[in-house]
Amino acid sequence: MDNSENSGKKDQQKHTVKEVAAMENHAELIDDVLVITDQTSVMHNNAVLEIAMAMRQFIASNGGKCKVFTENVALYCNELSKELSSDKGNLYLPDVMAVCGENGIKDDGIHTAPVFVAEVTYESTRRNDYGKKMLTYSEIGVQEYWVVDLQRKVVVRYLAENGFAPEVFAYANAATLSIQSYPGLTIDLARIFA
Repeated sequence: MDNSENSGKKDQQKHTVKEVAAMENHAELIDDVLVITDQTSVMHNNAVLEIAMAMRQFIASNGGKCKVFTENVALYCNELSKELSSDKGNLYLPDVMAVCGENGIKDDGIHTAPVFVAEVTYESTRRNDYGKKMLTYSEIGVQEYWVVDLQRKVVVRYLAENGFAPEVFAYANAATLSIQSYPGLTIDLARIFA
């Protein structure tokens, strides 16, 4: 999420997950800290749409039942982990997520672990995307997590099967990148970074 200009504001007042979920703007709760993002860039929006559209088309053409969501769909992280439920509040709005558990898809958001999550990061969100969010996604059972770094032109992939060890793919060295959660699906990195 691009937090340039008026975005990335942190509110030090204590908020509940329910209060943050009811907000109309792009608001996340990260370890009990309210983070509001006002705007995204064209590059950010393009990256999100390229990944989401490729996933939707692949899933549909293969008769899959998983759903792909973007940006303003809430992920209720604390419900998905015993360790997080007693810890600080975490309500995320992943840039892209693929969800296969139909029972966990509710009108107010996602109440089950996504199979795949991608966050498009910028300088102002990098710390959370590579740190707190990566740890939370690992804890709640996400199988594959990508950090798409538009400024550095890299994708860092974390796989549950590899203990969430980071794998770095530089655009200069890789033309496409496979989504391991969906064998046969590759993302054309030129459509994201060029």
